Amino acid sequence: MSDIRHHTNAAGCFRLLAACFCEPEKELFIEQQVCDNLATLLENFSSEAANHARKMSSSLAAIEQTALAVDYSALFLGPFELQAPPYGSVYLEKKREVMGETTMEALQLYQRAGLQVEEKEPADHIAIELEFMAFVHGREASALQSGNREEESRNKDLREKFFTGCLKPWIADFCASVRKGSENAFYISLADCLERFTHVYNRKMIAVTEDT
Repeated sequence: MSDIRHHTNAAGCFRLLAACFCEPEKELFIEQQVCDNLATLLENFSSEAANHARKMSSSLAAIEQTALAVDYSALFLGPFELQAPPYGSVYLEKKREVMGETTMEALQLYQRAGLQVEEKEPADHIAIELEFMAFVHGREASALQSGNREEESRNKDLREKFFTGCLKPWIADFCASVRKGSENAFYISLADCLERFTHVYNRKMIAVTEDT
């Protein structure tokens, strides 16, 4: 696989995973084939992760929109105690608080990339962090295509710092919370998919770093 295609596929995986952690709209997910497209892209990284995405697709077809929305709220939104808070700081800060120092670290890396986060959610929300990974991979692909090695190197460094310092450290605990806090097959498969993908992604990223 070419480097450009690798970055394009990785960007697609992160972007579609991010979409799945936004408030769910079943018909839109099905119409845009979010889970099926995710499964196709994931085959370039992990067949196991791709199988989890296919399970997401089948479970999404079987569940009602109301049940999906209720389970999403219980896991990630509130108003009651969240079963799986979608904020990195909850898992990384000793006090398990939102908007901690680790949130600011993520925000600083967004700013280094030239982005301003104007979302209603804190900067370390899972969907925002996954979308940022997609964004940086996309910029790496563009830099490679244009032959701008300096820009490619700058984004590669930013992506690796963000993944290893902000995203990777809390993924396993977050996914475990999703599995523990819900019986919803869609969200359980989503947690399995995210955890497997990021595990394989990390392993491949380490291998590439060692080769270079």
